[in-house]
Amino acid sequence: MLDVYLAVCKPSNTIERGCMTKEKIERKIAVIFATDVVGYSKHMEADESETIHNLRACEAILTGLFERHDGRLFNTGGDSFLAEFPSAVSAVECAVEFQNAIKERNSSEETSVKLEFRIGINSGDVVKEKDNLLGDGVNIAARLEALAQTNGITVSKVIFDYVKGKTNHEFNDLGIQKVKQNEFQAYDLLLETSQRRKLSKGSTLKKAIIFASIIIIVILGVGFIFFQNQSLKNNGSNSDFAYDLPSKPSLAVLPFALHSKDESKEYISLGMTQNITNALSRSSEIFVISYSSAKKAAATLADPASISKALGVKYLLTGSIQQIGENLRVNVELVDAVDGNNVWVDQMDGKVDNLFLFQDQITENVFENFQINLLSNVIGQRASQFSSVEEMRDVMRFRKLLLTSSKESYLSARELANQLYSKDSASGPANMSMGWIKFQELSMGKAENRQETIASGKQYAQVAHEVMGDGLSLVLGAWMNLFSGEPEMARRKVAKAIEIDTSGDLLAGAGNIFLLTGDPEAAKNLFKKSMRLTPFHPAWYSNRLAEALIMLEEFEEAKIVLAPLLSTEAEGQVNLRERSRALVSLGVIGGLQGDTEVGEGKIKELLLINPDFTVSSIKHYLGLMSDKAFLATYLNTAEAMGLPRVQ
Repeated sequence: MLDVYLAVCKPSNTIERGCMTKEKIERKIAVIFATDVVGYSKHMEADESETIHNLRACEAILTGLFERHDGRLFNTGGDSFLAEFPSAVSAVECAVEFQNAIKERNSSEETSVKLEFRIGINSGDVVKEKDNLLGDGVNIAARLEALAQTNGITVSKVIFDYVKGKTNHEFNDLGIQKVKQNEFQAYDLLLETSQRRKLSKGSTLKKAIIFASIIIIVILGVGFIFFQNQSLKNNGSNSDFAYDLPSKPSLAVLPFALHSKDESKEYISLGMTQNITNALSRSSEIFVISYSSAKKAAATLADPASISKALGVKYLLTGSIQQIGENLRVNVELVDAVDGNNVWVDQMDGKVDNLFLFQDQITENVFENFQINLLSNVIGQRASQFSSVEEMRDVMRFRKLLLTSSKESYLSARELANQLYSKDSASGPANMSMGWIKFQELSMGKAENRQETIASGKQYAQVAHEVMGDGLSLVLGAWMNLFSGEPEMARRKVAKAIEIDTSGDLLAGAGNIFLLTGDPEAAKNLFKKSMRLTPFHPAWYSNRLAEALIMLEEFEEAKIVLAPLLSTEAEGQVNLRERSRALVSLGVIGGLQGDTEVGEGKIKELLLINPDFTVSSIKHYLGLMSDKAFLATYLNTAEAMGLPRVQ
């Protein structure tokens, strides 16, 4: 679903950052304590249940210490925690006691997953928004946490000045550090002498260029084009898979065939297919291809073996729905496409109202056949998503309208969202629909009152998440935080979202947020994962990945990713906007590498196919970037290579 919104919506050229509502802003000076788990995603991949169990135990230790030292937890993102303290000494002593307690806990053989933490502490001006705190005081604490060593504590100079002489702890001066848009002097609190280190200015988040990943990028970059061509070659039973099979069970849910005289009922089969795909994607123990790619592969290829090879999965879930009046018969089978065997076959009979029950039964049976433990966030989510088959129909219509980029479709989508909301203002899908309308208004410059639109968008996203507990509503909320100049909050929300949902579309949406908030390494990794889960991915995935690589100065990989978008095979498949973005990036790469001939040539090629494209056009899709230094470099380089600033 996320792909629907991000493919058609572009950020407005006018960017307002750091703006609050016209109501009185409540500010104060606070001591901020920020901490998170080191390598949390890797722990979750290795053993999700035990990781969660151990995180809860560590959280209990932390909250107990907060209470003892008068700290107040004001925000949490799953594996990360933000608290305020009445004094710097209290925050530092709490941090020391917590790291010592974690060290002692990890030394026990009974600790199944040994979680490690980083802590950052800062004092500064913050804005109070209900129970939450925002502003640079919070942002710098988060930067210090990212700078800290594993099992370490890093504080700002103001904290150091407060506590020196009042504690017996030793500190190591790291000098002036520049992280993102913040520049500050940092100190390590030395719990052990081995923690003494020396950092040069700006050395905090250097990225290693891994040459071996070029091979992966070659495969991922060709994405949607490669598989169309590859599908023609994979008809033979001895053809190789396009991807190596994952170590975990790998599956594609193909569109259920609908046998009905009424073609308007197609939403029943499509809705069931999407819902089962979404439910299965919420477990990290199974690898599930995105709905859009499974649908395209099924439409392009005829036999199961070819489909599984094109998508790089071992199993296919297929089915059919027969409807006569209000009666339904659902046939389903789980196929081992590699061996050509049926793993599980079933038939279900009932009324149309039983559709969601059938969906849950199918999902449960898939997990049982793979001997995967059923998580509470997988089964039972249906009831919180759609109150009826009719609501599912209307939401699917809404998604389709929003995908069609025209004024008429936007107006129809807005009207339908309002209808859904008027029927049930407590519905998760209704609030999501209203939230995405607000997103589109902001992205396309249609908001009459920008701040009111952001505020209502946040509210819709919050209600949707409270009702559904899904990841996509967090991504929607993150966009609203980005629009209101709260990049750290946006990143925390998408970090939590990818713990809930591992679908390709959601990972790409999270990658977007990380890219725009100045973490290209995280964005790169997420786009790689999303492109593997979405073999027939849209062109903007490749463009966003390339932009992340440019930020990381991994120019050669970026060229490989962009090349397929401009190939002769891509003509007619990649729209003008995405081809233009690819050419701009190649032009900028030429300029940054000092090859002006290549850079100017790419810009000339761009202006031949799209003479209306200017530097201002770039701001439509990169204008929300919080890394303004990179954005300025990108824009200035494009202009230096010959791209007009304005038309």
